[in-house]
Amino acid sequence: MSLRPLVFCALLATLMVGPVGPARAADPVFPTGSHIGFVPPPGFVASKRFPGFENVETASSMILLTLPGDAFTEAQGTLTAEALKQHGIAEVSRETLMLPNGRAVLVIGTETESGQKFRRWMFLARVPEATALATVSVPEPHLGTYPDGVIKTSLLTIAARATVPIDELLSLVPFKLDELSGLRPVQVLGSAGVMLTAGPSDAAGPTEQPMFVVTIAPGGPEQADARANFARNLFAGLSDFKDLRIVSTDMLRLGGGLSPTHELQAEANDAKSNRPVKLVQWVRFGSGVVIRMVGIARADQWSSAFTQFRAVRDGVALRE
Repeated sequence: MSLRPLVFCALLATLMVGPVGPARAADPVFPTGSHIGFVPPPGFVASKRFPGFENVETASSMILLTLPGDAFTEAQGTLTAEALKQHGIAEVSRETLMLPNGRAVLVIGTETESGQKFRRWMFLARVPEATALATVSVPEPHLGTYPDGVIKTSLLTIAARATVPIDELLSLVPFKLDELSGLRPVQVLGSAGVMLTAGPSDAAGPTEQPMFVVTIAPGGPEQADARANFARNLFAGLSDFKDLRIVSTDMLRLGGGLSPTHELQAEANDAKSNRPVKLVQWVRFGSGVVIRMVGIARADQWSSAFTQFRAVRDGVALRE
């Protein structure tokens, strides 16, 4: 899929956000879950509403988007004068900058929205292992506080961290895990899923140690008689197994009947090792969302693993 919609999403998001209080210029600040950080402009703080920084008093914002490392060239195509003009931004200036560990393009433009004129700084940077796009937006009345030099100084402090702490990533997922039962999160899947395991390795497969995956998605059938078929269709999408056979299905009434959950248990052989494994899938239907939980373990580990999976399942709750 082309990166252009993602890049323009970041550019145009500045039109939709309002802005939060004093920041300190010292070490780069990394917004929660972000690989990219900056020393933000004076008065900007990390936003709780979007990835980046903002100043509520001046209605100013800095929105960050992290793209794959090889996206720099394609992303540059979204910052041409003609491309920006199509989105209502008039280019004022453009320059190429050399960074300690990469290069960047800084485009400055203006835009009028709902009768208010804004100054926009669009900073596209190639840093180790990533391409970063920062879009800064300041209303014209506050350009005395935030002239080009101040914003550019902030943008040139760009820093990248190799990894993001798992706890930060977990805080961005729309559900929480109140019970781990000996499992531990090892990977956050985008912003809508978590993978857990019950062994020493973070990268082991289910034929080595039990694995449990929790994901959430909007939608799901409202009619009870359609839910079993919906869950079976989800299960049919599993790969990496052969001789897959369903051994039981049931509709559970968890949480005092408030969380109708379809359970499906199956047996199979791992496609690579041919070792026998067992699987369970729970699909919990809620108001406009579906939470899917899949547990996989070797047949000889199943008894203890299933007990752990069930405990984690019962501790999954939507964030308020």
